[in-house]
Amino acid sequence: MGLKEAVRHPRIILWIVFVALSLLLISPNPSPRGVIITSVGKNISSDLSAGDIIYAINGKEAKDALAEKFSGTIKIETNKGTRFIKVNGTLPVETKDVPPTRLNFGLDLVGGIRAVIDTGPNITQEYTDQILSTLQTRINVFGLKESAFRPVEKRFIEISIAGGNKEELKELLERQGKFEAKIPFSLPVKNGVASLDLDKKYSISVKNSSSSVEIGQATYQKGESFILASIPFEFHGVYENRLNLTSTVFTSDDIKFVFFSPEKSRIEKKADGYNWFFVIQISNMGARKFAQVTKNIPVVVDYLESKIYLYLDSNVIDALNIASNLKGSEQTEISITGGAANQQEAVKEKARLQSILRSGSLPASIEIVQIDTISPNLGLGFLQNTLVAGLAALLGVASVILIRYRSIRFVLPMLAVSFSEVIMILGMSVLIGSTIDLPAIAGIIAAIGTGVDSQIVMLDQALRKEVQEYTLREKLKRAFFIIFGSGGTIIAAMIPLLFLGLGVLRGFAITTIIGVLVGILIARPAFGIIIERIVKE
Repeated sequence: MGLKEAVRHPRIILWIVFVALSLLLISPNPSPRGVIITSVGKNISSDLSAGDIIYAINGKEAKDALAEKFSGTIKIETNKGTRFIKVNGTLPVETKDVPPTRLNFGLDLVGGIRAVIDTGPNITQEYTDQILSTLQTRINVFGLKESAFRPVEKRFIEISIAGGNKEELKELLERQGKFEAKIPFSLPVKNGVASLDLDKKYSISVKNSSSSVEIGQATYQKGESFILASIPFEFHGVYENRLNLTSTVFTSDDIKFVFFSPEKSRIEKKADGYNWFFVIQISNMGARKFAQVTKNIPVVVDYLESKIYLYLDSNVIDALNIASNLKGSEQTEISITGGAANQQEAVKEKARLQSILRSGSLPASIEIVQIDTISPNLGLGFLQNTLVAGLAALLGVASVILIRYRSIRFVLPMLAVSFSEVIMILGMSVLIGSTIDLPAIAGIIAAIGTGVDSQIVMLDQALRKEVQEYTLREKLKRAFFIIFGSGGTIIAAMIPLLFLGLGVLRGFAITTIIGVLVGILIARPAFGIIIERIVKE
């Protein structure tokens, strides 16, 4: 098989395509232009927002013009178009440099945002621990960003997160996270009595000119709440012989699981922007409350007369039609939908809601007493030194391979494949939003080390002279059996760290697993084709 035939091989084509796509995902930009807004003053928050990129102010480069004082209307060129804003003094924004790539680096490398929250003077240690656990879940679910949590004295918690911006962090922290699903509906009143069918039929008598109702021995005024069959109801009065109620069928305690898998959580392009949705799983008790309430709602064409309204911290986040076939049905899964002007906003909005619903509600309200930016401990200079050290290590390995096999033809493909694995690991980290921190760098080194080992196994198998005669392809199959077995054991060892090692160990586990999968599924098969061609020649 010649060079042209090797390049046309499906495994080689797959390898080249993945390397090219990874480079596009990383988007290397050695000379980035502009600054990214991390925080915006309230008086201009409607014109600029966190995450926007400012390229120029009144024709000057943004980095040079931000320190200037202005008086009147200024022209700001951003990634979302030109803005004209009235400013007296310096532009009230906080910014950071546009990164040279789309890689997300950790706290030690690029710094981040730090917040100190007050849990309250009368909060017990048990509540403080619960608040800490809830916030940890929110931030780790929101994105694979490096974060650190540290209790300060009894009532304060310090939280640091790599990347992001102040508004983003405040949104996650300040939300109480109280979720409710409510269904407003009405019941016909006949001869002063309405019937509500739940676990049994309840008679509700209308009193005092429709301003109060009587259930059993209890009387409830307009605006008051009551509970029947473990379902909370609020009485809104009687109008035109219809008794109006609002039932709460789901709460935060009923959310058992928030789906993140592509079939139950995705973003779709629409003509006017991007729509997103995700599914949440509800407890059996919540499903039973839904079924009992919807029994009382009539069908209008294909839907029930009433909608189900989803609230987060008393604000409506969604209003969904209820299909007629769900009347009286114990529904354990519901979809939450939304939309945004662009894909980036849709991703953030969906992830923010998923993280808050997944973590549940806070046991008590908290107050952010301080929020500021933090500088990196090591900086990108450390990353550059790491790259130099990695290159030196790779050259050292190449020297050993050259001495062992005495042919540059084996060394060059090994270097090319190993370097391509680094690119593909970094590309995948951008795709899933993972943070490149110190543990992640260690994971990349570990993955490349196992990759070199696998390539040596393949070379040895291909060049070994057996007493029993094997074809070259049979030798490579034996090598792949060893490689897949080794890769499987590494992934099995990393999975517990992936789910239990929030923070430090998680980054190591993620990059190691990505590196092993990239190696055994893409890089190693391509290397096998290259070695097969070289040995035959």
